[in-house]
Amino acid sequence: MNSEKLNIIHLIATASSKSFGLGPVALNLVREQDRLDCDSSIWCLDIEEDRRWALETCGLSEGNFHSFPRSWPNLLGYGLAMERAAKGHEGEKVQIVHQHGIWNGVSRTTNILRKHYGATTIVTPHGSLEGWARKKSWWKKRFALALYERENLKNASCLHACSHQEIAGFREFGLSNPIAVIHNGIGFSWLQSEGSGSAFRKEWEIPESKRILLYLSRITPIKGLPMLMEALDSIRQHFSGWVLVVAGADEFGHLQDVQKAISNFGLQHTVIFTGILKDQLKRDAFAAADVFVLPTLHEAAPIVVLEALGAGVPVITTKGAPWQDLSTHDCGWWTDISAEALASALLGAAQKSPAELKAMGERGRALVSSRYTWKQAAQMTIELYEWLLGRRERPEFVITD
Repeated sequence: MNSEKLNIIHLIATASSKSFGLGPVALNLVREQDRLDCDSSIWCLDIEEDRRWALETCGLSEGNFHSFPRSWPNLLGYGLAMERAAKGHEGEKVQIVHQHGIWNGVSRTTNILRKHYGATTIVTPHGSLEGWARKKSWWKKRFALALYERENLKNASCLHACSHQEIAGFREFGLSNPIAVIHNGIGFSWLQSEGSGSAFRKEWEIPESKRILLYLSRITPIKGLPMLMEALDSIRQHFSGWVLVVAGADEFGHLQDVQKAISNFGLQHTVIFTGILKDQLKRDAFAAADVFVLPTLHEAAPIVVLEALGAGVPVITTKGAPWQDLSTHDCGWWTDISAEALASALLGAAQKSPAELKAMGERGRALVSSRYTWKQAAQMTIELYEWLLGRRERPEFVITD
């Protein structure tokens, strides 16, 4: 293998807390690739406040993070300064371009680096090629597809799927590129962190006698919260000793719909809303939780499941998320997408003792520690890059048919 140090840029519109989870993926990969002796950095369109958040959150150095001003219209994620940098001496030395997210103007920069300097390009759609995702703001995506996105996707050296579940969407979209299946990861700092369940209970006045079912994610239609309320209503007699904690930001005004479902089912005394939980408060919530639930209708690769398992909490989620490992490794429940299936899983969790749930959680922690760390994901990306540059054989996780 050629020992030349890889020069990699991760392109993303925003790496901030407003990136719906895409930013932390790119940031963590940059950090771990840098530790593996690569010259890896972020190119994004973040303002100073978001840049500081990203640097502090993932422990990157200033040299790993390059933010460029946005150009009008902001809606399209277009940055003229970024494109000028790509055409200049900064772009000339780039070997690998790894883009996170699509349908925004940074795809133009990927096209520039590929065409001007022959850079190898990898595109990670993060679920954005799924049918349900393409329907959202379809007019913007049709515009982007015609101007630059079709060129970007068709000519990518490789597509990066965060789960096997995404592969079908790539092929249905008409893309024949090689596909690398590399799962998202979790950091050792999270695995080694500790939370205070008692502090969380005190903050939200939850008595020790109540067991906690935790939901921590955006409050948005795709997450299936009304379906969860229907499931809880159907087993209320078995769930009287539990409380559901809902933590997350309201999106599209969906919180009102969820509250209406709670009222219709008479679950007002069963559900607590905390708003957004970050940093230690977030870790405390996982420490307090007996079970984590994500009743999603569709999800590419939810990092929050990794966070729950990494905190030692068993997980209930649907087959809308690629988490068969929950059943395979007996660290949770992987259900059909229905209120009935969720109710069955919730009943199963309620019937287990705290000790049994803790044992499930420990199996989950062992699973993510052995298979789902950012270090492992970064090592796989480097193997992918080396293959694309002709320095090694095709890795087993790359699909070419």
